[in-house]
Amino acid sequence: MNKFVLLAVLLLGVSVAWADQPTVINCNVEYAYEGDEAVTLFNLPDGSGSPFTEAHLPDGTIVDATLRVQILDAYNNPVAFFPAEDLWLESVDGALAICIGGTIADEDTDENGWTVWAEPLGASGHSQSRCTLLVSGMYAQGWVNLDLRFNSADINGDGAVNLADLGLFSSYYYGAYTFEADLFFDGALNLVDVAYFARGAGTSCP
Repeated sequence: MNKFVLLAVLLLGVSVAWADQPTVINCNVEYAYEGDEAVTLFNLPDGSGSPFTEAHLPDGTIVDATLRVQILDAYNNPVAFFPAEDLWLESVDGALAICIGGTIADEDTDENGWTVWAEPLGASGHSQSRCTLLVSGMYAQGWVNLDLRFNSADINGDGAVNLADLGLFSSYYYGAYTFEADLFFDGALNLVDVAYFARGAGTSCP
């Protein structure tokens, strides 16, 4: 076969393959919490932290922060069965330490392009910045960064709740108020936070 003909066939095959992969450029977002205050979610590296239905307002009130996202292609059509592992949450400041696959969507998009974040995340560290969504490593249009914050018993964000975190928690707990030690987020450091730290003791990224 002529090498130029062969090259044309190869290029045609590549272009067809690309055509089968819709380009995600947009999304629609439904956030269960409709208030104006920041919401904080407690995470543990093994994914046994709080579900989105147990997020906290600054006064300790528990609210539902479940997140639903519809993925759309370049023509604004829903992208069905888009893989969950290509959809993940991050903190804008990068301070949320994520275990492998720890913040991906709960499931692939359905036939109408929708997926959800409701289950606990596998993550650690702490962040008071906003939350953003990445789709195949890129930011999708239509996404507005949520005022969703994160804390964890893995205070230093190294993927395990251990003695290093206990030392940090103790120093924060007996000092001035810090967000990092307010694990049951309610604006105060108390015995509930101690219980939350104990709940995470020994957990680590899978």
